[in-house]
Amino acid sequence: MLKKSLKWTGIVLGSLVLMLLVFYGIVYVQTEASINKVYQVQLQHLTIPDDSASYIAGRHIAEIRGCVGCHGADLATGEVFADESSPIGYIQASNITSGKGGIQYTDEDWIRALRHGLGKDNKPLWFMPSHEIYGLSNQDMAALICYVKQQPPVDKATPPKSIRPLGRILTYLGEFPLLPAEEIDHNATYVDDVKLAINADYGKYLAVTCTGCHSASFKGGPSRSPEQPPIPDISSTGHPGKWTQQEFVQVFRTGKTPEGRILSKYMPIKSFPYSDDELKSIYLFLHDLK
Repeated sequence: MLKKSLKWTGIVLGSLVLMLLVFYGIVYVQTEASINKVYQVQLQHLTIPDDSASYIAGRHIAEIRGCVGCHGADLATGEVFADESSPIGYIQASNITSGKGGIQYTDEDWIRALRHGLGKDNKPLWFMPSHEIYGLSNQDMAALICYVKQQPPVDKATPPKSIRPLGRILTYLGEFPLLPAEEIDHNATYVDDVKLAINADYGKYLAVTCTGCHSASFKGGPSRSPEQPPIPDISSTGHPGKWTQQEFVQVFRTGKTPEGRILSKYMPIKSFPYSDDELKSIYLFLHDLK
């Protein structure tokens, strides 16, 4: 009886192992195909300015759209999103200056990366949130490229990226945004300019950047690591829905909520130097979300 029981236990365990191996085989093949997919895209033609006003505008866009937050103030000292100990793999924001270890991009290469989330080889860039910025107006996109092109070269190499089995599985299941190029409408058209206005429409234009953490619905989600708190709902059904417009602005100025809570370090408000009018617009958009 015992031998028969052990035999069946072995068969069950063996079957489970085989199923897991087959599942991971499918995951590996499909993620590898996605990673190495070569996209055929029609690159937009943009005239990139080089005047001081465009540079200043581009610097502000780089700050509020997260470019500086990820790639560093010098655009070379990139944030490490997954380090050597991570079961996901190693992912660090690249040095995007023209120094050694950086990149040598033409205007077309910048458009390919920012509008389509693709590298010079037309393969997807890893963990590059182009899906949050590809919809910039032509004027804003041109100003952003003007700014990044003029940054001083920094000699700094970024360690090679890698993806481990857990990272592949999460990518396959849609739980890890490794390849944002998959989320982009590569046939989209873009407006020439979006004027600053204190209204919900302009707030929506700006708040796309918030979706990277707070989700596309702005309803937040679970924490992404043991030390990180749950990601809060910032729509009208969350705490910000109870705040006044001025209180919302003050949260970004003080780092403290109207309830007296100090914001977590995982909410990097200092990395997003919005103007008061921009914050008021974001508030109006979020306040309309039910």
